[in-house]
Amino acid sequence: MQCLHLLCLSLLLLGRILDVHGGNNVLDCCLRTRETPIPARIVQDYRLQLVQDGCNIPAAVFITTKDKRLCAPLHSPWVIRLQEKVDARRVRTTPILSQMWDQPRGWVGGFILC
Repeated sequence: MQCLHLLCLSLLLLGRILDVHGGNNVLDCCLRTRETPIPARIVQDYRLQLVQDGCNIPAAVFITTKDKRLCAPLHSPWVIRLQEKVDARRVRTTPILSQMWDQPRGWVGGFILC
């Protein structure tokens, strides 16, 4: 009976440890950043890593066209410029609803546009 209680207590303790640390997976966080500028042509997107999200250091995580994650210092001037370039690409490639309404009306694929 005492073994059963000890086993239950161990499982509860293990569950609590996993609950506290399970959300902060170190593999998802940059552990360091590099000052070497990243060429804009290889970057397709980025995300921000913030301390309040559970990581030890703030960083900009750039995702390359080959799906690699490159960590850069969040407030470096070259990082901010690269973020702006990626944001500008997003705006240019996202169709705006008002532009879709301005298209000429007529036959398209067997349907009449009104």
